[in-house]
Amino acid sequence: MISWIPASAGMTGGMKKIFLIALIIRLVFIYIFRNVTNYDLQSYLQVGELTLKGINIYPEIANLHHPYLPFFLYVEAMAYWLGRSKIIIITIIKIINVIFDLGILNLVYRLSRKNLKTTFLYAINPVTILITTLHGQFDVIPVFFILLSIYLLNKKKELTAVLSFSFAILTKTWPVLFLIPILRELHTCHSRGGGNSGTLDPLLQGDDKLKKRKLLLLITLFPVLFTILYCIFFKTNPIDIGKTLISYQGLWGIWGIWDLLGKQRILIQKLSTLIFLTSFFSYSWFNKNKNLLKNFLNLLLFFFIFTTNFSIQYFVWIIPFLILIKPKKYFQLIILITFYLLSFYCVWLFNLNLINIQNILGLILWLSFIKIGYLSKKIA
Repeated sequence: MISWIPASAGMTGGMKKIFLIALIIRLVFIYIFRNVTNYDLQSYLQVGELTLKGINIYPEIANLHHPYLPFFLYVEAMAYWLGRSKIIIITIIKIINVIFDLGILNLVYRLSRKNLKTTFLYAINPVTILITTLHGQFDVIPVFFILLSIYLLNKKKELTAVLSFSFAILTKTWPVLFLIPILRELHTCHSRGGGNSGTLDPLLQGDDKLKKRKLLLLITLFPVLFTILYCIFFKTNPIDIGKTLISYQGLWGIWGIWDLLGKQRILIQKLSTLIFLTSFFSYSWFNKNKNLLKNFLNLLLFFFIFTTNFSIQYFVWIIPFLILIKPKKYFQLIILITFYLLSFYCVWLFNLNLINIQNILGLILWLSFIKIGYLSKKIA
């Protein structure tokens, strides 16, 4: 299927073909799914309209429709202002998502050392395409800035890498999960002395504690700045925004072992979430793989195996790392994820509720994450 793509890393013409194919596929899928509606797309419309009218959405509306920092709501407002109908508004938002997805494609090309076969695999992967063009979720935006941070760190451009990571947190707060490996890599780069104009050296004069404070300050730059500006212009309290972020935890009990345990009280849900986060950051602390791509993939495998809270759009996070690292059985995992997504999307596409199939596929997929996680650790 991909034998026409040369293995040579310098095929600029080949990359242009891949880029064009990826663009056409995504635009065609946007057109095919133009009439699809779901809770998230309705939320975009509601939040966009209210923001455009200057109405504060935190905390009540945001708790249900925008549990994020104040950034994407401006995109929704812009789309609402430009569009004259629901279809046009949603199409604009999806096209913006596709732009960032194509940005990920470019980063996969660069991070794979311009490997065209790897790049083509990302270009046609159905997981990202479905979540971006059908579901309409914008997880590709923080994923883009995460990968950009890794790429910039590889180039020893620490300052721009930190700013990119800061923007990733602004778009969706889950990149905070990768804070420890990012800080560790920044410390390593600084210890080596950098060596170009992008280094953080001029900004990190002083002892180690002071350096860490400056790094943390830079990482919080965009979240703090956009929160302050929103509070000024929309006359709200930053505490209300903070409450929204803290209260959001995805859907509990629909994935992995937690799905097997059934319904539980809110206290149990919160306690299990706290235990998971503690375990995750502990694992992140001891996971000292110097290759950031492999480090992030290990963290994502840990997340999908043990997470208490889940949403299907989370699969966007792991796809570029699977394709770049290529652990054993990764292709089968992508296929399983695709079928699992389709079992959810059948409700929107054909009004078919496949809850039993979802449960079976979900269990198989979860066990597959465990298997690939084990094989990855064994190989390492």
